Formats: sequence, structure tokens, C-alpha cells
Amino acid sequence: MITHNNQTYKVVCVTPAGRERYLSIFKKFIYRKMEEGLVDGWQLWQNTVNPTDIAYLESMAKENPKVKVYTLDEAITPTWESYNAMQTHKFSKYAMEDDTIYIRFDDDIIWCEEGAIEKIAKARIDCPNALYIYPNVINSTWITSMHQEIGALSEEKGRVKRYNPSDPNQAYLDEFNYSNSDLIYHIHTTFKKRYEEKSLSAYYLPSKSLDEYQRFSICCVAWWGKDHLQVGELEEEWVSWGEPFRRQRPNFLVGDALMFHFAYHTQRPWLESTHPECLEYFKEITK
Repeated sequence: MITHNNQTYKVVCVTPAGRERYLSIFKKFIYRKMEEGLVDGWQLWQNTVNPTDIAYLESMAKENPKVKVYTLDEAITPTWESYNAMQTHKFSKYAMEDDTIYIRFDDDIIWCEEGAIEKIAKARIDCPNALYIYPNVINSTWITSMHQEIGALSEEKGRVKRYNPSDPNQAYLDEFNYSNSDLIYHIHTTFKKRYEEKSLSAYYLPSKSLDEYQRFSICCVAWWGKDHLQVGELEEEWVSWGEPFRRQRPNFLVGDALMFHFAYHTQRPWLESTHPECLEYFKEITK
């Protein structure tokens, strides 16, 4: 629960779930925020047919009373690996309590900076008209473009495309940005260097209203339960620019709320097979 500017809301995290190898790392952070009283609950939206991962979700619900597994009244039909991204939007019906700020973390968000959830929740209160709040996600295509612009990520492994208002997909759907092996490894090694040097603030961006309805990967977003949002099937389009434009309620970027997205599905097989130490590093720093 958070109280800010004389307003009090419950804070509930939701995760389309889930892969044990990532959740087993990130849960340590969320559990700690539950113990501190900031996070009131964690909804695990069961979007997998992998029996081992399903068992892990159930084990999380058993080990922590604030964790609950949610299912759909239909079968999950996998599109990538063992999940279906085209069914995730149907879980939004579980996130509509009027007194609650909901924060969605994809199940491959594996690290969150101390204070980031508080910043996201406060921005949600401070920007009541914004449809969604979007944090600063390392390894999210549009954000990667800005990280290169400010020098937080060097261009030595290649220059990603920059945001262009006349072509809003240019940075967001830059194939090199979301699939190049050298780039994703560079993103990981740069984070490790900055983490150990205590220079993570180099990633910070100006917080701002996304008045051009910029397109971004919805690795993490926050919304009002009281908006009763029925998310559309093309979830990323609906959340990042479609519905904000239709309602004339631009999303808001919180530039100093930092977290790390492990990999896109186009990056993941190479990264995990060639550099398993990248995931191991996050296990170490979340102990």
C-alpha cells in the first residue's frame, strides 16, 4: 500500500506467467516489497502449458499468502515456447479494483532498482490522466535507443535506430535492436559494469508525458484499477499507443524507475546457450 499526496492505494503486481528460471530470481525482490508493506499482492496469470512451470507457480502461491495464481476458462494454445501472448489480454479482467494501482511485470523482468516500484506508484498518483505509467526498462527497443543517445550504452556493437515521429515504428521495431546477438550481450555487460561501478543513474531519462503516443514494448506498465481497462487482443498496440490515443490520455514515462528485461524471444536462445553467466549474474545480485 502506498500513501502519497494524501491519497492511499493498494499496490498489486501482476505477471503473465511463467518461467521458473526468471521468476525464481525476481520473486525475491517482490517478496521483500511485500514484507515491507508496499506490495499488497501478486497475481500470477498462468499463461503456460509447461507442467514444471505450472508447478512452480503453484509452489509460489503456497509459500507466500499474498501470491495467487489466476487462470482462464479456456486452454492456453502456445505460440512461442509454451505460452500464448495473444491470450494475455484476457487476464485484465482480474485487475479492476477501484482502490488499487496495478503494476505489470513480464516474467522475464529479472531485476528492479530499489525504489522503482515506489516511483511508479507515485507517478500513477501524480499523473491521474495518463492511461499507463511506463518505467525505464533496460533492453526495451525504444528505451535502448534513448540509452544510446544519452551515452549510457555505447555504440561499439552497433547503432540502433532512433525515434522518428514520421515513422513511429523505426525505433520500436528495429530488428537489429531486438535480435542482434552482439548487442544483447553488450547490453548485459554494460549493465554489469554500471551496477558494479554504482553508476546506474547514467541510464536515467527525463520523465515526461508521451504526447506523441510513442510505441514501446510493454515489459512493465502500471494502471488504475478504477479505469476498468478491457485490454484488446493486440495487447502491445492497445496499451502503448492505440487506446491512449483513442482516449486522448497519453502514457507517462518515469525516467528514474529502472529495471532490466532479460531478453526478447529472438535474443533468448543464443544468450542462454552461449552466455549462461548473464542469468547467473542476476541470481547473485538478488541474493
